Amino acid sequence: MVKGIEHIGITVEDPDKAELFFKHTFGAEVLHRVIPFGEEDKHIPGEKLSSIQGFPPELAMTSVTMLRLADGPNIEIIGVSPVVTNQKRTIGNSGFNHISIYTDDITATGERMRQNGATMFEGPNDCFGCEAGQGNQIWFGLTPFGLLIELVSLPSGVETISTTQRWIPGE
Repeated sequence: MVKGIEHIGITVEDPDKAELFFKHTFGAEVLHRVIPFGEEDKHIPGEKLSSIQGFPPELAMTSVTMLRLADGPNIEIIGVSPVVTNQKRTIGNSGFNHISIYTDDITATGERMRQNGATMFEGPNDCFGCEAGQGNQIWFGLTPFGLLIELVSLPSGVETISTTQRWIPGE
């Protein structure tokens, strides 16, 4: 039986910078380091990973750190060599394009993102459609490593067309 998302993996140009961003901005905690950053003897060649996860054989996995972020999926920060260039994501990109982080104080969380190097878009903005409600807001920011993060606060809840309710961290 499926229980939910366990982790989200993010490959970045500078794993240390990404880790510090999550720690300083959202209070993330390092759970473990599968491949500690900077320990070259623990790097995994792409040829070993290609058949089991489609990893490019010409690259090497150079770091993997698992972070815990409050009440939700874990965040896995991955480094590779040669270094990949961070790609800025938008909602207009096909495939995976952002993560959403629930917060009770969207303004303070957005400001912490900005203080830690994120470019914040216009906001906070009131939710619309079935997500509209008193105090329900979103605010998007682009991290220094190219990840689009949506901050969301839904104190009024959300209407659903199902008997299953939308999961809200901490509830």
